[in-house]
Amino acid sequence: MRKLSARWQKVIALTSLCSIVVFGGLIARYGISVYRDIPRAPCSASIDFVHVEEGVGLWRGVGDMTIDPNEGAIYAYYQVTSPQGTQYLYDRRFDLVMTHLDTSRYLFKTRAVSTFEGDTAGADIPFMARGFQGGVMTFNFFSDFEYYFNVNNLIVGVCHVPR
Repeated sequence: MRKLSARWQKVIALTSLCSIVVFGGLIARYGISVYRDIPRAPCSASIDFVHVEEGVGLWRGVGDMTIDPNEGAIYAYYQVTSPQGTQYLYDRRFDLVMTHLDTSRYLFKTRAVSTFEGDTAGADIPFMARGFQGGVMTFNFFSDFEYYFNVNNLIVGVCHVPR
């Protein structure tokens, strides 16, 4: 085989070095943008919801939810009234696994559920168990005090980060 001239060897080496620098810079830029979008503080939301199940009736709920990205958890505390008027207390912690979708959106799934002592809901509120199995969160670095969440289209809203 024929050997390349010294000039072409230098051109190829310089081109390779330039492409490594460019792609390395792009990868670093992407890593920095992801780092800036990861939330740093827990947020809380007051939630008032109504849920209708066919043939069962109207469920009402009032409560609070806290999303703690540092722990990877959602804390939910609700007082839920069944269609028959029975009141339940829903007090649980959901351990999350978050999958990064793009620069600011995360898909989350529930890894484990811890029930606190005061919880009286048990399995009597089936739509709440189904609703907290997953969802989408948007952490936007343009707004330091708001995270957006969608918990399986059951609860959609804005979570406020305290200042």
